[in-house]
Amino acid sequence: HCTAHGCTVPATWCEVHHLIPWAQGGTTSVTHGTLLCPHHHHLIHDPAYHHERHPDGTIRYHRRR
Repeated sequence: HCTAHGCTVPATWCEVHHLIPWAQGGTTSVTHGTLLCPHHHHLIHDPAYHHERHPDGTIRYHRRR
Protein backbone atom coordinates (compact mmCIF):
# COMPACT_ATOMS: atom_id res chain seq x y z
CA HIS A 1 0.00 0.00 0.00
CA CYS A 2 0.97 3.66 -0.14
CA THR A 3 3.76 4.39 2.35
CA ALA A 4 2.42 7.84 3.30
CA HIS A 5 1.50 7.82 6.98
CA GLY A 6 -2.13 6.80 7.41
CA CYS A 7 -2.80 6.19 3.72
CA THR A 8 -4.40 2.85 2.83
CA VAL A 9 -4.47 3.06 -0.98
CA PRO A 10 -3.56 -0.44 -2.23
CA ALA A 11 -0.25 -1.12 -4.00
CA THR A 12 -1.97 -1.80 -7.33
CA TRP A 13 -3.10 1.85 -7.41
CA CYS A 14 0.33 3.23 -6.41
CA GLU A 15 3.34 4.56 -8.29
CA VAL A 16 6.99 3.97 -7.46
CA HIS A 17 8.87 7.00 -6.17
CA HIS A 18 12.68 7.10 -6.37
CA LEU A 19 14.03 7.96 -2.91
CA ILE A 20 17.26 9.19 -4.50
CA PRO A 21 16.46 10.99 -7.79
CA TRP A 22 18.25 9.86 -10.94
CA ALA A 23 19.70 13.36 -11.29
CA GLN A 24 21.43 12.83 -7.94
CA GLY A 25 22.84 9.41 -8.84
CA GLY A 26 19.88 7.28 -7.74
CA THR A 27 19.13 3.93 -9.31
CA THR A 28 15.97 2.02 -10.05
CA SER A 29 15.81 -0.73 -7.44
CA VAL A 30 13.54 -2.00 -4.69
CA THR A 31 15.84 -0.56 -2.00
CA HIS A 32 15.80 2.90 -3.61
CA GLY A 33 12.06 3.13 -4.16
CA THR A 34 8.82 3.40 -2.24
CA LEU A 35 5.16 3.11 -3.20
CA LEU A 36 3.02 6.25 -3.16
CA CYS A 37 -0.54 6.79 -4.32
CA PRO A 38 -0.86 9.45 -7.05
CA HIS A 39 -1.92 12.11 -4.51
CA HIS A 40 1.09 11.56 -2.24
CA HIS A 41 3.47 11.13 -5.20
CA HIS A 42 2.50 14.58 -6.46
CA LEU A 43 2.71 15.99 -2.94
CA ILE A 44 6.28 14.72 -2.46
CA HIS A 45 7.35 16.85 -5.47
CA ASP A 46 5.37 19.93 -4.34
CA PRO A 47 7.78 22.60 -3.02
CA ALA A 48 5.05 23.83 -0.64
CA TYR A 49 5.48 20.61 1.38
CA HIS A 50 8.32 19.07 3.34
CA HIS A 51 8.44 15.30 3.82
CA GLU A 52 10.26 13.03 6.25
CA ARG A 53 10.87 9.30 5.88
CA HIS A 54 10.69 7.49 9.20
CA PRO A 55 12.62 4.33 10.18
CA ASP A 56 9.50 2.21 9.63
CA GLY A 57 9.41 3.41 5.99
CA THR A 58 6.39 5.68 6.31
CA ILE A 59 6.52 9.17 4.92
CA ARG A 60 4.98 12.15 6.72
CA TYR A 61 4.21 15.46 5.06
CA HIS A 62 4.22 18.95 6.56
CA ARG A 63 3.23 22.16 4.84
CA ARG A 64 6.17 24.57 4.70
CA ARG A 65 5.69 27.91 6.43
